[in-house]
Amino acid sequence: MAKLIFLEGISGVGKFTMARSLCDVLQSKGLSAKTYVEFDYTNPIDFYCVAYYTSEEYEMFCAENPENEIAIRSNTIDAGKARLIHYFSEDTPLFKDPLLSEFMKREFCYNPRNPVSFEDYSETYVAVWKNFAANLADNEIIIFDGSLLHHPLNDMIRNYDTSKESAHSHIQKLLNSLGDINYTVYYLQTRDIAKQLTTAHLNRGQQPPSGAEISFWQKRFEYDAESHSSPFF
Repeated sequence: MAKLIFLEGISGVGKFTMARSLCDVLQSKGLSAKTYVEFDYTNPIDFYCVAYYTSEEYEMFCAENPENEIAIRSNTIDAGKARLIHYFSEDTPLFKDPLLSEFMKREFCYNPRNPVSFEDYSETYVAVWKNFAANLADNEIIIFDGSLLHHPLNDMIRNYDTSKESAHSHIQKLLNSLGDINYTVYYLQTRDIAKQLTTAHLNRGQQPPSGAEISFWQKRFEYDAESHSSPFF
């Protein structure tokens, strides 16, 4: 049976480094392991720069753009009643204008201009996770950097100002969608959030975090604590 490992914690706590190191160790032991880190275009359950269309809108859009249909369909995620189209791979655009601008207007979760309803957001996420779980290969070990709490909670707080209860319910739905698949969640905790963020910013050559940013991550930690106190963890 496949094994999923979720590495979680606030920004800069070391999820990326641990994910890569753990994957290397497992592979050195001859195990079939791979990892997905932040901004990874190929991540099957976490989204960066994807445009949201209902299935009906999507088919109409493809019909209206026959010269780009193959490229559109090859960068599409089936999300049940919706379709998500990747339009960036890290910093590289996958389409040119006017398609690129159209897709940016329909951004699904990464600072969207016009967010879909929270109900559609949650339903779409769950549909993708269910499809992922149904197609996992046996004996596969997959390590995810921030794909369970980190990025979804950022979306829910920033885009919907959702309550802890609603956010927690969404996380439970994601875990339920995995069915009987074996998973483990490791939470990397820091004792001083402001200090951790400042260190992370300096290491990345960024300006020190603002008071508003520190406050956001302190709030994020409270949401994390609400979620990882669940009996699912």
